[in-house]
Amino acid sequence: MVSQYFIIVPTLAVLLTQLTLSRLSDSLLALSDAGHTLYLLINFCPPFILSHSSKLPHYARIRLPTLFSLLAPLFLSSLGLSLTLMSLGRIVRPHSPQRPVLILVAGAVGLLFNTIYIVTANVWKGSGFYIGRIQTQQSRWTPVMLLLVSLTPSCFLLVSGISFYLFSHPVLHYMDAALCLASIIIMLISVYSSIIQNGSILLQSVPPSVDLAGLRRDLDILFGPKGHHELHVWALAQGHTVATLHLSCTEPEAYQEYLKQATTLFGRHSVQEVTIQPEFGVPGPCSMSCGPLCASHFCCVTWEQEPKGLVLANICA
Repeated sequence: MVSQYFIIVPTLAVLLTQLTLSRLSDSLLALSDAGHTLYLLINFCPPFILSHSSKLPHYARIRLPTLFSLLAPLFLSSLGLSLTLMSLGRIVRPHSPQRPVLILVAGAVGLLFNTIYIVTANVWKGSGFYIGRIQTQQSRWTPVMLLLVSLTPSCFLLVSGISFYLFSHPVLHYMDAALCLASIIIMLISVYSSIIQNGSILLQSVPPSVDLAGLRRDLDILFGPKGHHELHVWALAQGHTVATLHLSCTEPEAYQEYLKQATTLFGRHSVQEVTIQPEFGVPGPCSMSCGPLCASHFCCVTWEQEPKGLVLANICA
């Protein structure tokens, strides 16, 4: 509990400081850095909410981090769109920000905070604290994008503040807007994959790590085409895949054996939890009513078209 307050309270203080300095200095770049801090703050909320909401059902507790990890990049994307329009307007009517010293202070505060965040991110992850961007699938570019999106706005602020403080060339009127656009592009690229992954999870699509066709083939081999149906596979969260299946069983003893075999099979296909619904009794004939166009898709009956003989009728009067 204390560690959660220790993380959220300083983040909120940094956010308020950045918003105040952005307003006083009239810097869009400082506002974009504040947007990134707010993005981190939203990602820090799930464990804080879960610790104060013990009555939430198990399903909601699993889904909550995924929901916030989608809301955070969506909010950052909408803020990036607003800042893009404001930056384009400032390029059309250029003017330089005020009080370069405040821009330097905003850059220093952001750089210090983001450096501490990067250094301690692995510690927070190891202690169970949720960080949405780190929980995504790791790749060779993830550390690079983490460094870019965290440090770029603050470094841009320092460069901008030093330039405004030392020089007064007219081209500097475009610097704040141009650097703000560059910062927005980097942030949007970094959160695009998070939007796709978490959006797919909330839409209950089949996880990319599961070979659904291969799973169906293995089920056909193990139980036969008529022995199973109603297969559904989705993910509750990153790395938490579940599935449901209906099995046809003749007796309860056979169901226990089928359950063990199905659990092992789903585990080999990266499915952590599976619910098996038994259907006792002998399967009856296929109840599908379909013409010859879909006969090739039947697994329980073969379509046989009734022969039609040629009927000759005498139409002569």
